[in-house]
Amino acid sequence: MFVALSLVLPIFFVIGVGYGAVRTGLLTDRAIDGIDTYVFSFAMPALLFRSLATTELPTALPWGLWLSYYIAMLGVWAFGSLVARYVMGRPFGDAVLVGFGGGQGNTIMLGVPIILTGFGEEAGPPLFFLLAFHGLILITLATFLMELDRGRQEGLRPSTGEVVKAGLLGSVRNPVILGLGFGVIYGQSGLALPGVIDTALEMLGRTAIPCALFVLGAMLTRYHIRRSVGAASWTSSLKLIVHPLCVWLLATYVFALPPLWVIVATVLAAMPTGVYSSILANRYQAAPGAVSSTVVMGTGLSLVTITILLSFFLPVS
Repeated sequence: MFVALSLVLPIFFVIGVGYGAVRTGLLTDRAIDGIDTYVFSFAMPALLFRSLATTELPTALPWGLWLSYYIAMLGVWAFGSLVARYVMGRPFGDAVLVGFGGGQGNTIMLGVPIILTGFGEEAGPPLFFLLAFHGLILITLATFLMELDRGRQEGLRPSTGEVVKAGLLGSVRNPVILGLGFGVIYGQSGLALPGVIDTALEMLGRTAIPCALFVLGAMLTRYHIRRSVGAASWTSSLKLIVHPLCVWLLATYVFALPPLWVIVATVLAAMPTGVYSSILANRYQAAPGAVSSTVVMGTGLSLVTITILLSFFLPVS
């Protein structure tokens, strides 16, 4: 437990510093948006590109890893949405996003820092394989379902092709995904990074993790536990407990993945609900209170749940 706390507490301390910087008025929302742009357009792509460009990847596609993670993710999302729809009595759109929070985790801002800090560069390949499709699958499917609901209310039917195209374009234009993709391509070329480029990317990459954590804390000031605490508690339970448990069971007993790959997939699944859930909720005006509450509640509770999870895994690594 001490080893896990020594990893988790500094990470959440930096998150707390970011939160305090905005709460005390030392930094404005505009300043935080600028740091956020830097993290996701420069620092994080540099970190991911350099890691993949200098890492030897498995020759076979990691189907077991993908299936372990995404079967669990989609299953938890569907289960959470069904409970929200038929037990809580939520409208279709609200139910979709209540369940969505059970599968959509804060993978970049929190998952990457915790996994790379705790398990080192060896954790890079399975982590990057999972990140490559995380946003594409979740965001495209969520957008399709919400457009379907809006079209039903307005008597229209969304074009599946247009939604999928928008999702693909959004992923292709995402700097983080570009960093992943070009890193893989360059790494497979067998070429070494020129010294100057390698040093520059390393300098940018070193700033990615602390800046991402700082921004996460700062952005939490924009969300509040306003209402729908019951729905938020349900979603947080799914995200912090059920999702990682399902991934661990599949990765260990169904697909028999290597121990480190099991750890990476499970810890990534244990990340709290990310802020994109709230962006979707506000865009479609579907359960914005419940989703906002989930982001804050889940992030706070994850200090405990992630520490407990890491206390089991860190000795194995």
